[in-house]
Amino acid sequence: MSSLTLFKLDSLSSPSFSFCLVAQKTEELLDNADKFPIIAIKSLKVGDFQGVSLSTLSKSIALGGVRSMYYDRVSLSHVTSNPSLGEDKPSFFSIRAYISFIKPEQTMWYQACKTCNKKVTDAIESGYIMVVKVSDDSGEACLALFNEQAERIFGCSADELDKLKSQEGEENRFQQKLKEAIWVPHLFRISVAQHEYMNEKRQWITARAVVAVDFAAESRLLLEEISKMKTSQ
Repeated sequence: MSSLTLFKLDSLSSPSFSFCLVAQKTEELLDNADKFPIIAIKSLKVGDFQGVSLSTLSKSIALGGVRSMYYDRVSLSHVTSNPSLGEDKPSFFSIRAYISFIKPEQTMWYQACKTCNKKVTDAIESGYIMVVKVSDDSGEACLALFNEQAERIFGCSADELDKLKSQEGEENRFQQKLKEAIWVPHLFRISVAQHEYMNEKRQWITARAVVAVDFAAESRLLLEEISKMKTSQ
């Protein structure tokens, strides 16, 4: 577990506060702290330790500056053609991709505690857990989605999608919901790690964050790339 100290954006002399992050939450933030010192954190737990304390939960999202979605943008082929990525520790990248396929027969949710999102037997609500296929102009890959990211993509909770799946009638609203999520461009913040399955190491790509494409920012990025190409000629 690590501790970070934050200041208000407008002044380093303003009051600061510290909060605790578990290891997997801090790894990318600390690696990119010099480049992107501004972070956004969602779903913190407020406690009364030594006055006021902030701690992350399993569902907490901690991201570097918005530019991080553009800073280390790579193609899917860059990830899939490098099987050693994430061998020692998870590697983090940003990609722009489309969800090209969602297998409707797969298990898409689990019974989760409403407070911490941990898997339980008697749950208050369901949480998303699924694998989708994503594509860009360089290739395709399987991407693991969890609750926060899947809710952004489907625009509804796992419980709501489960109800649609159980409904009968000519109009299959469940299938329609899946169809609406296909071929919509997204920016994904992903982690790449190696997991062992049946004594064989496999690359595992997980979505850590997902946002809609900002076409104005995309245009600026494209102009920057064109400018770099002209300069190198």
